[in-house]
Amino acid sequence: MTEAIRDAEYTVCWIGNAGWLLRLGLINVLIDPDLENSKERKSLVGIPEDCVSGADAVLVTHEHGDHLNVPTISRLAVESDCRFIVPASCLHTVIKAGVAEQRIIVAQHDKTIELFSHDFTVTPKPAVHGAPFGAVHKHYHTADCGYLISAMGITLFHPGDTVLLEEHFYLPNVDILMVSPTEHNTNVDQSLILIEKLDPKYIFPQHRDTYVETDSNYFWTHANDKELYEVLGDKFKKRWHSLKQGEFFTIPTF
Repeated sequence: MTEAIRDAEYTVCWIGNAGWLLRLGLINVLIDPDLENSKERKSLVGIPEDCVSGADAVLVTHEHGDHLNVPTISRLAVESDCRFIVPASCLHTVIKAGVAEQRIIVAQHDKTIELFSHDFTVTPKPAVHGAPFGAVHKHYHTADCGYLISAMGITLFHPGDTVLLEEHFYLPNVDILMVSPTEHNTNVDQSLILIEKLDPKYIFPQHRDTYVETDSNYFWTHANDKELYEVLGDKFKKRWHSLKQGEFFTIPTF
């Protein structure tokens, strides 16, 4: 697997909500994939056809259906040979969806996983799920995760669904940051703090423009990404990349 990413392109593709396809040479990693048609989801237009069949690894941040989508997990279990990294709180659901236990790695905070080689690591980080008005959710699981992914000399941080945590300030050398400016995550003010603290080279807004918004789900379906962009300094505005669903963005690796 080391050969599969040596001198290869590093691309990220937004697949809706907080879902991403990371394509590193011949290796494909999915994060929080929801790839199913539903009355809640606006569209699947643009999502790569080989998202499921080509997956080598799947990372799940927590148990909510817009992150751990059971039909998608079931398809991945059958149509690919991928491995799954999931928090302990998701283990039962993933097994029930048809994933064999030997394909599952249980994420533990700050315990680094060598996924394909010593040059490709995933380090689960704590995540504290939010609620309306930025409050902490009364039923959040202490096992919820964000993921720090290091490969090809590039470090990416996907925070999962979380409010801003002190631990976030000490993440080392984050090149790529996925940020969720929703009411139940870091919204505008906390997202701005996170960006300024981590000083990433690339910023990708997520948890947006995917599901039909209603009065009851607005706190998690609606992102204030445009408002966040407006308060960024010029340096970070140049690093901001709001992708269309299915759009690939290549990260320079030199």
